[in-house]
Amino acid sequence: MTSTVVHENQSGVSPIQVQLQQFQALIDNNHIRKDQIQNSLFLLESGSNDIFDFHISLFPRLFPSAHVDKLVKQVVNVIDKLTSLGARRIAIFGVGPMGCIPATVLLPHVPIAPQTACNDRINNMVTQYNNELQKVVNDIPKKYPGVKSLYGAVYDVTQTLRADPKSHGFANVNEACCGAGPKNGKVQCGLNGTRMCEKPSDFLFWDYFHPTEHTYELLAKAFWDGDTKCARPMNLQALVNT
Repeated sequence: MTSTVVHENQSGVSPIQVQLQQFQALIDNNHIRKDQIQNSLFLLESGSNDIFDFHISLFPRLFPSAHVDKLVKQVVNVIDKLTSLGARRIAIFGVGPMGCIPATVLLPHVPIAPQTACNDRINNMVTQYNNELQKVVNDIPKKYPGVKSLYGAVYDVTQTLRADPKSHGFANVNEACCGAGPKNGKVQCGLNGTRMCEKPSDFLFWDYFHPTEHTYELLAKAFWDGDTKCARPMNLQALVNT
């Protein structure tokens, strides 16, 4: 499940409330049994669209900290709902370094730090949000007895890849493989005027917002059997086997 707090955004992502309603409808229509829910692994990734949309707005309605609080409350509501339906294994993934994606060139009012090629203001908000998510995960065993959960440190793993790109098979960790404009971050891949690199696996980013398949493979492996720098208090393999 992914999340957008209020309304469907320009990319067509359904709000998490709608996704929960759809899930409830499947249960009500007997398409999903309770024992299937209890034996399933729920993967929850939310916040990236919300944080990016916050920084697109020149006049956001909330302060960054208030926006983060709103996002975290939304996550807690989702966990409340899923556990009430019988979920017993939940993996919650943090947001990656949004300030480093090529799409940050779309935000002229938030300058990029030359030393990191990243938007520090966005990354600071991401870090605050991720810290709150970890607290939510830490509280799950006490709040929901019998429920197991983990926090996937997307930010930390991605920054590890960016810090030593060659050892992970990357030649470029700042630009998108497909797009147009600075960092290929001005125009979405597939639109007129965009171009695509010859070898996508050399790139950390596929388009101005999303990682490449190579990046996703490395992230998946880190969360599946990595140490507590990648997932905590356990990795996905351990969560599946609990």
